[in-house]
Amino acid sequence: MFNSRNQSIFANQSKREQKNTGQTIGIVYDVILDVLHPILDERGIADDNKPQYIGSVTYRLFNAGQKSDSDLGIALPYDVLITSLPTKNEVITIVSLPNGSVRYLRTNIADSPNLSAVENAISSTFKKSKGVGANSKDYKDTSDTGISKSNADDGNKYDGFGKYFTENTSTHRLKLYEGDTILESRFGQSVRFSGYNNPENEYNPTITIRNGENGESLANSLGTDTEEDINKDGNIIFLGSGDHLLKYTLPTENTYASFFNYPSELKGNQIVLNSDRIILSAKTAEMIFVSKKDTGFITDGQFSIDATDGINITTTDTIEIDTTDNDIKFDIGEATMFLGTDGELEKAVKGDTLQALLEKLIDLISQQVFLTPSGPSATGPVNIAEFSSLKSKIKTMLSDNIQLK
Repeated sequence: MFNSRNQSIFANQSKREQKNTGQTIGIVYDVILDVLHPILDERGIADDNKPQYIGSVTYRLFNAGQKSDSDLGIALPYDVLITSLPTKNEVITIVSLPNGSVRYLRTNIADSPNLSAVENAISSTFKKSKGVGANSKDYKDTSDTGISKSNADDGNKYDGFGKYFTENTSTHRLKLYEGDTILESRFGQSVRFSGYNNPENEYNPTITIRNGENGESLANSLGTDTEEDINKDGNIIFLGSGDHLLKYTLPTENTYASFFNYPSELKGNQIVLNSDRIILSAKTAEMIFVSKKDTGFITDGQFSIDATDGINITTTDTIEIDTTDNDIKFDIGEATMFLGTDGELEKAVKGDTLQALLEKLIDLISQQVFLTPSGPSATGPVNIAEFSSLKSKIKTMLSDNIQLK
């Protein structure tokens, strides 16, 4: 953790570096986040020039001694295209360029990348000079005791790290591999370009983009490093290659029973994205998924498709739907369902209605009486027993699994 001992080290280092390299160590008083910052008007910065100061800081050199607030310097980011903003009370490296421009670089020596400062670094380091912002009583108190009662810049005026920045030093630095290029933020986000981040340290280039160090890692003690975890980190995108074996596990209870060719090993050129929620949105044009081999969707929840202009499925092989003893429902309202090829279609039969009609027909046949010269015949045909048997079998033609309207 950054502490008062670090401050004294930086103060001595600042004197040496300014003499030898044109660089020195400073401490941040404030960060200019927009053109409304009051110091821009105080320094007479024209409105047209104010935007170029966004991302700048007001600072004081560690070896500056006693100065007033009006003497604070303004330093621009060293590279405005890659800005890493410091907080108030944080240490920075001040670089004076040959053209007279003053630039800054963040300097972090703390165990956590979250913060390299103590909240009262300014008030404990810089004392006000006599006559600058001090009244006669302050001067008398200093003369009598040798200690200024307001020895800091307006007491606790500059304590803290900013208006809303909150210290969270549970974030850890990433473990390094030879040749790595890493962009690491204060908040657990990182981008790693690596070639050897695998257990065997074999050359397999990878890119890992992470947002949010996982809870297990955050609970570890400071001073230890951490490594991205494809299964546990908040959001992560992994781009792999070669024989780098990614140890990804499915978060679902559902297995890939219908995905017969699910890969046994996740290696080679691949992209894996893992998060709590993923939304892919094409605002004005198509969304296209193309796969040379199988495509699988695995979910513990419901799989739904809502399409305004219809759904088309074309395959040159069998379509299999296995509901494991659950129903399949097609709700077409008052529309028509077509099964077959156009030109060869006939209307489907309603099974229950057909059963009732056939049973009624057999009843009528069985009850027929014919007029003969000798009088009415006996009721029903001579093979009436066969009609009765046929009637009992009509219900067997109804399916137990398919119903239609």
